[in-house]
Amino acid sequence: ASVESDCGGMAYMTHITHEISKFAANVSYDDLPDAVVKETKRLILDSIGCAVGGIETEKGRIAIRFGEELSGDGNTTILGHKGKVSPPGSAFANGELMNALDYESLLSPPEHLTPYVLPACITCGEMKDVSGKELITATAVAHEITTRISESLVFGNRFGVKLQDKDMAISLPTPGYGLCMFGGIAGAGRLLGLKTEELANAMGIGGYSVPVPLFARFTVTAPTTMTKYLSSGLLSQMEVTAVLLSQFGHTGDKEILDGEYGFFRYFGSDNWRLERVIKGLGEEWLFHQRIFYKWYPCCGAMQNVLGLFDQIISENRLQPDEIEEVTVILNLLAELPAWKNEEIRSHVDIQFSTPFIFGLVANRIKAGPLWQTDGILNDESVREFVKKVKVLTSLDREAIGQPQVKVVALKDNEQKTYSQSGLSANMEMSEKDLIDKFKRNACALIEEKNVDVAIGLLSGLEDVKNISSLFRVVSS
Repeated sequence: ASVESDCGGMAYMTHITHEISKFAANVSYDDLPDAVVKETKRLILDSIGCAVGGIETEKGRIAIRFGEELSGDGNTTILGHKGKVSPPGSAFANGELMNALDYESLLSPPEHLTPYVLPACITCGEMKDVSGKELITATAVAHEITTRISESLVFGNRFGVKLQDKDMAISLPTPGYGLCMFGGIAGAGRLLGLKTEELANAMGIGGYSVPVPLFARFTVTAPTTMTKYLSSGLLSQMEVTAVLLSQFGHTGDKEILDGEYGFFRYFGSDNWRLERVIKGLGEEWLFHQRIFYKWYPCCGAMQNVLGLFDQIISENRLQPDEIEEVTVILNLLAELPAWKNEEIRSHVDIQFSTPFIFGLVANRIKAGPLWQTDGILNDESVREFVKKVKVLTSLDREAIGQPQVKVVALKDNEQKTYSQSGLSANMEMSEKDLIDKFKRNACALIEEKNVDVAIGLLSGLEDVKNISSLFRVVSS
């Protein structure tokens, strides 16, 4: 790849789209390190489980209905749902389902990555009846490219959010998830058999449809909407559309990422560290070392403190009615309207409400799809517990010197205080933990014998000759 400098001294990559497309088209399963294969399989297992678990949410039901409305005769699967739909229909529905519970894994950067790239890979892989090895490779490619592009962009304070009452602004994990478009196209396109130039062409088609960065807008909107930070279904659908159009001969900008007026500029970035994108590409893999699997179906900002709270009430056998007060210290996202919203009217609102989620843990409701059902939304015992929870951040004077989670309870007729800080003991997920999570997500919708078959196929995905056999099992 070549580099040129403008008169101001800034350097711009002139062939970066080609380099990324070449990598995506030519890398093989045998090129993947064992650690990448292992983590990609875990990622696929967890994500498919989350998609199946999201079916009975309101967002999930709408996604399936829309996916079916798009379809005439189809040849691709909506995960956990019987019947076949068109490729754009399944890509949309599976994208929405993977993010419906906010239970999917997180990467750094750009946090919620998987539901924006994996659905297009699943759809295109099923269209071509590819093997498990091919799905693993495409999924790894999609995540690696997205991680590198996200890490390369420099946004400064442009997408920070002002805290009016604190006279300051905070930075956000990402300005927006539209940047995932290129990774999704890379993974999906290679599964359709697109070569280097065709992939670059597809990136040009998709790149001109990338949504504007709206994460900051999401954070200041309350109550939260089903679109959240960006519809993962719509982006997945655009990725499939782009690769199909390229395959049919539609032309796009094959240099969409290149030069002074490349993607980084129109996505709102002040600059980009181009070396982060291609340095060691194909030789050094990054994404698999940065994956965090969620124990609880809710915002990632709450995961650790929920684990600490879980430890306190489990070790001390505290009942909800014994607990008088809970104080929790969260990161600065808790200062923003989406997290401060007290009007819990939908399953999406639950995902960002720390008091409500603490009420679910306190009442020993098993983490999983059950947390976001209509019955739980109106559960009186949970709503009563909400009143006991106080949320602080490091900006609050009251939080100085305090533990991350403090519980005041009346135990054995004596008022006692319990506290925890640091990393929760159960933040890492073992193979057994991931399988148990998959079972919780799938058990209400898939027959028990088929759940076990699905786990077996996903655990040995590299030996699956045709991934359509997997999708038949998870949609039975």
